[in-house]
Amino acid sequence: MSELSLPPVVELDDATKKAVIGGIKLVLARLLQNGAIPKETVYKDLIANPKALEGFINAFIATREKCDDLVKPAAGNDPVRDDNAPLKCGVSLNQIQQLMVRTCAKKVCQPVKELRVVNELVTKKLFFGLLKRSVQMEVEREVPDVAGERRLRELLNYLGFAWQLPLLSSYMKLTFQQIAEVGADLLALRTAQGVEILGGFDPTILRKVKQTTGSDFVSVLLDRPQAIAGIAVWNADMYEFFRTMLEDKAWAFFAREMSFFNVVAELDKPTGRIFGDVLCYIASENLQELLRLNIDKIEVLVAGMKSAFGAELENILSRPSFTKDILRKVVDNLAHTNQDKEKMMVSIGLSCRAMVPNVAEWMAKQPK
Repeated sequence: MSELSLPPVVELDDATKKAVIGGIKLVLARLLQNGAIPKETVYKDLIANPKALEGFINAFIATREKCDDLVKPAAGNDPVRDDNAPLKCGVSLNQIQQLMVRTCAKKVCQPVKELRVVNELVTKKLFFGLLKRSVQMEVEREVPDVAGERRLRELLNYLGFAWQLPLLSSYMKLTFQQIAEVGADLLALRTAQGVEILGGFDPTILRKVKQTTGSDFVSVLLDRPQAIAGIAVWNADMYEFFRTMLEDKAWAFFAREMSFFNVVAELDKPTGRIFGDVLCYIASENLQELLRLNIDKIEVLVAGMKSAFGAELENILSRPSFTKDILRKVVDNLAHTNQDKEKMMVSIGLSCRAMVPNVAEWMAKQPK
């Protein structure tokens, strides 16, 4: 099992629950004895303090051999090294971790009832209690956070690992609809920043992107969730075109600014293939400048610059000022060239190599 999948959910009967809690307390005592966790840690910290629980789980993983006499497999006497294998108590280490993480989440993420002014029917006593009359009036009452409770119930379905504990506060900023749309793929988000980026997308956008990307959705979340915005711009055909052409660099392309896609929309597929991964970094201004040329001249110029500048080309073409300072003159000259493609390839290749010192001098003057 990877950290992108959860162990089978287990419901504990009273006897198993007692055995699991007893085992946790024994391990806690051993870790305290070995100085692996802060000496003030007590069992209730593990179910009410995410930081304490994360420290406990990580300390066990790091020093598990010191607990081999406490953690016993269901069969045999070998040390337990498979976290999915059942223990004597009937559940696996991964299932115990999942139970502890979910219990802690229930404690710290429980929605707080809110005081709200509500309009309701109130019975009032009149004439020293001899008469009663019901009147509609505003009163202050504690009201459950129904949306928060629903969100927590959904979130619990996708919790199970210690690394998720620092993300609990970020998870709770998501809506029920966002969590439900992403589902188990939530496990692909490993940082608070990633979770918060996800929280910026409307659930309908998440649904559309999941439908468009299919099994790629996990890769999007693992690499850069901000790419969701760019994927949502394109239809399924164009998504497949860029994904196939750029392979794993596609996520860098889809994560680009919306204004850039307005320029890319002018490309036909053959021209898009000529640019290839240059589309992952080229500034809009430089792309627009190059699009003044026909497809053959774009091809020879892009090939010439790749050959001349190599890995430095990304740093060069990502700068908008490259257009007016250098590129425009090159494009103007090439636009008026009437050579055939083969001759252009040679002459432009030589011209690009001749540009290297001037471009290097220009780059040295640019802000870092």
